[in-house]
Amino acid sequence: MKNLALYSLLAIGISFASCQSNTKKETAKAETKVACTNDCSKCEKSAESKLTTQNVENAGIYYFHGDRKCKTCKAVGEKAKEIAEKMNAKFFDINLDEEGNEALAKEFQASGSSLFIKHSKSGEIENLTNFAFRTAINDTKAYVEKLESTLKADM
Repeated sequence: MKNLALYSLLAIGISFASCQSNTKKETAKAETKVACTNDCSKCEKSAESKLTTQNVENAGIYYFHGDRKCKTCKAVGEKAKEIAEKMNAKFFDINLDEEGNEALAKEFQASGSSLFIKHSKSGEIENLTNFAFRTAINDTKAYVEKLESTLKADM
């Protein structure tokens, strides 16, 4: 009899835990859909997403980071700055931990270390974060070529 009561309580506990887990997942998915301003069906599958804004006078490379930067974060920022100078493009170094950068981070949907290119012709914002952090150290040549070709296409 004691075992039956113990197993019943255990089964009820597992049921509640699994319901809570599914509810949290569904809530997170719903919040993602509401927070996403992209009009694309491949947001979750796309490694490089694109946004558009009307303001094109501040075109260039936008590097977002916090106060503390790891080796990869430093490499992404340093190489992006070098390329911006080489290609005569603007480079914006934005510290997310400093006050006053919230609106810019919101415009770019940057919540952590990230890299974006804002195109001068279209005003489109291209998110190169995943590519940059994957290649800045391990395949620097590919990283540099991608930034250069993206900037050249906009000139």
